[in-house]
Amino acid sequence: MYNRARTIKTAALLAALLMLPGLSEARDNNTVTPSVTLDARYDSNVRFSNAKENDRGDFILSVTPRVGYARRGMHHEVRGFYSLTADYHTDNADLNNLSHSAGLTLDAELSQKWRFGFGDRVNYYNDSLRAIGEGILVTRTDILSNTAYASLSRQMSANTDVSLSATDSIQEFDDPQLVDSRTDTGTLTATHRYSQTGTASASYSYSVYDFDTADSQITSHGISVGFREAVSSSMSLDLGGGVEYANYTEGGNDLFFTGNAGLEKALKDSYMTLSYERAMTTPTGLTDEISIRDSISFIWDFTVSRDISASFFTALARNRSEPSERVGVNSIVAEVSGNWQVNKWLILGAGLSHYQQWPEDTFDIGLKRNKVFINATLIADAWRF
Repeated sequence: MYNRARTIKTAALLAALLMLPGLSEARDNNTVTPSVTLDARYDSNVRFSNAKENDRGDFILSVTPRVGYARRGMHHEVRGFYSLTADYHTDNADLNNLSHSAGLTLDAELSQKWRFGFGDRVNYYNDSLRAIGEGILVTRTDILSNTAYASLSRQMSANTDVSLSATDSIQEFDDPQLVDSRTDTGTLTATHRYSQTGTASASYSYSVYDFDTADSQITSHGISVGFREAVSSSMSLDLGGGVEYANYTEGGNDLFFTGNAGLEKALKDSYMTLSYERAMTTPTGLTDEISIRDSISFIWDFTVSRDISASFFTALARNRSEPSERVGVNSIVAEVSGNWQVNKWLILGAGLSHYQQWPEDTFDIGLKRNKVFINATLIADAWRF
């Protein structure tokens, strides 16, 4: 198990940064906003059972208190939040649980040309789709995921920026049959604005994938290039590609192609996003190998009126572990949801979703999960000091 005390150390470091000269000169610029969400939903597969087994559905009542924090100074901005979710199952009391999520980010201008960023995000759930979000649903168990990052960037000219970033991510599973992992990545990126509507970028990255098993460390070198172009006043396009060169502890290496493509379109009362990504990641505890993940997603956000909004989301993902291909998992998700902001302190929401997961080449065998939900969020007046 990796050291969970790192989360406390990260929070202490962020607190220390806030007391540095220049980050604490302003007064009365702190905002704290409390809220609470009451949610009622039906989940058709609360135990994440295989489709061949008898799925057990249940009604779930949840309460989620949340506190958001924001601080804005002349040369810095800090944002943070903490939320706790208590789930109560009407028929499966043994699945009642508490979940936690917290995050804190700092963005500071060190000078006219230098910028610094730092942050940390922690999730503690027993649902891997909520804890990690990689499109793989594993056995219901307590999961801790934590991602911390730091970045330093410099404006080299009016149109060119260079940045250096470091990211550290961990995944810890209470189930001993799942594999804990830690991923450390350093990235050097150059971005150039070649026109009023277009930006090009190039990057190099070095990653270390460390698994909680013997002799299972994998290193990877990656290079990528890409561009983003506003093809019209209402539509933008981004396209990129690269390669990852992976070295395995037991010997051997592989070369993998990566890439991304995206199209964004603004309509009169809606906004559409279509995207594709091929990336190297970890297979959510299923094995001590890296995973090549192909995913395509579509999001359509609607503004029905000034106070009512709706959204449609669907995604298809394929995860395949390397080098031995021990794990091959496909998944599809579709969700429709809507919100009505009744007034400044009350938001009502409703929606439904479908999730399906299956091994490669066997679409009829796997896991299915449907959810229908309604919720209400009460937002208190912000407290400023």
